[in-house]
Amino acid sequence: MNLESSVKQTEAATPASEVIKVLIIEDMREVREGLAALINGTRGFSCSDSYYSMEAALAGRSDQPPDVILTDIGLPGM
Repeated sequence: MNLESSVKQTEAATPASEVIKVLIIEDMREVREGLAALINGTRGFSCSDSYYSMEAALAGRSDQPPDVILTDIGLPGM
């Protein structure tokens, strides 16, 4: 079995319920969008939402909490 067929088997075996949901909080748009693209392009991960500030993230939180929060520790404000 080569690496490519092994990866295809792993991809097929990853159910949607096992996807890790990531929330991004980053004030720089380019960084925020780049991280979201990287996360969404990685099997087993999904960017559930992204915000430009902690205040916006708290105001926009949903009923389904993320599994991981990736935040800039130098955000202006809160």
